[in-house]
Amino acid sequence: MISVRPLTEEERPELKRMRRQEIGRVSLRAQIVLRSQKPWTVPQIAELLEMSRVSVRHWIERFESWGPAGLYEAERRGRPREVTRALESLLGQWLEEAPPRVQESFLATFGAIPMRMLALVQRGHLGVCANAVRQAWRRWGLRWGRPRLAMPRPTDPQNRAKPGALVKAGVDAGPAAVGLYGDDSRLHTRPLLRAMWPWLGQQSRVPTPGSHTARAMFGALQIRTGQWISLIRDHMRKEDFSAVLAELLAVYPTQTLLLMVDNYRSHTAHVVDDWLRAPPRLPVHVLPTYGSHLNPVDSIWLRMKKEIAAHRLFGSITIVPQTVETFFVRMTPAQARTWAAAA
Repeated sequence: MISVRPLTEEERPELKRMRRQEIGRVSLRAQIVLRSQKPWTVPQIAELLEMSRVSVRHWIERFESWGPAGLYEAERRGRPREVTRALESLLGQWLEEAPPRVQESFLATFGAIPMRMLALVQRGHLGVCANAVRQAWRRWGLRWGRPRLAMPRPTDPQNRAKPGALVKAGVDAGPAAVGLYGDDSRLHTRPLLRAMWPWLGQQSRVPTPGSHTARAMFGALQIRTGQWISLIRDHMRKEDFSAVLAELLAVYPTQTLLLMVDNYRSHTAHVVDDWLRAPPRLPVHVLPTYGSHLNPVDSIWLRMKKEIAAHRLFGSITIVPQTVETFFVRMTPAQARTWAAAA
């Protein structure tokens, strides 16, 4: 009959701790050793713990040779890695640039697993499975997720030339020139929706008007002093922009002005060009296309709409311009410059 040798003073409390605290098979093995001290026979222990007699004898012998430490799992080498260090380095390079053969065969802009596997097969790595490639991507920090459709980012062929022209215009105008950034915005009776904190499971409802009407507003910011000039019109057409230019000339009757706007169609119309030829002291310069972030007036529009229009239903279109004008009367030049600096 096989039984465990007498336990030492250190082994007995350690085995009891292992039986209570260790997880799974280690706790079961500690119980085998303690049961063998009763003494229980190997067949009795095997029947009680629903194990084979061979396994019971094996762990008793392990304890006899190594003590409590022998009841833990030994380190195993496991199955050799399919993705070697060299191959993993190659996969890491493909994170930045897809293999040429993949690019030639598929019209895609992302690294799909089948495409990567095809490239591996073409390079001769036939023993690598798709799951091994996925595990390599995870080690590099990639996670499986669904992409999102996005419009391609258009570019303006004159994007490089326009900033230089703006700098040259500012230098040629001299230090006494008044630099202005201008932009249009629409004032709606329909409330603007912004992120908010509703109750869990309850989507907030913002009332909307039965009919939608709007007004156009042009704002100009003197970037040095923070002075704000605005004009509200019924529409945003070339004739309305000409009225805005006349307003700016009336505000600055003697100074040379330098106005920078986006390429909205009312700003580049032929009628505006003809009107600008008469007062040469108000040159209008167009910012690069798709460069709204270059205009600090956008930040002021965002601040204004957030404070007076978010989630708010105006009863009439006549109330909207009055509320907007009140907002800009209260806006100080220091606030205008601070908000514009956030652009």
